[in-house]
Amino acid sequence: MALVLPGDEQLVTPFTFYTMSQCRPCNLDIKGNGSRSNFEHGFPGLECIHCAGPSSRKFFYRSADILAGNYAHIPNHLLSCAAAPASLKTTLTELKQRHQTQKHHLHKGDQKSFFQNIWNRLHQESNEDETMGEVGQVAEI
Repeated sequence: MALVLPGDEQLVTPFTFYTMSQCRPCNLDIKGNGSRSNFEHGFPGLECIHCAGPSSRKFFYRSADILAGNYAHIPNHLLSCAAAPASLKTTLTELKQRHQTQKHHLHKGDQKSFFQNIWNRLHQESNEDETMGEVGQVAEI
C-alpha cells in the first residue's frame, strides 16, 4: 500500500512529499515498543524504506494532527540513515532549503489534508487486517 499518492503532491511542498514517500506502513510489535508503550501491539505506524527490517526506524503518532506537527523526525532520520543513498540525502537537503518559502504558497488546510490522507490510509489498512483476522490479538503493552 502506498502512503502517498500522486494526487497528494499538490497539497504539500516537494520536501514534505519526498520525505513521506520514503516511508512505508508498519505495525508496532512487542519487541519494538521501547518508549512507545502507550501504543497497543499492532498499532499502525511509518517505517523508513531504506533501513526497513527488524532494526528499522519506525515512527508512531497518536493522531493525524500529531503526525502533521511532528513529522520532522522523519527527514532528520533520513539524513542520518546509514542505509539511505547519498543522492536521497542531497535531494532532501536541496528541497529543505526551499521548503519554508514554498509552504507560504500552499492553500490553508492543504498540509492538514495531506497528513489526514496518510493517517486514513494507515488506519484503513489496519482495520481491514483486523476484519480479516490477520492482525491477531491486540494487547496493551
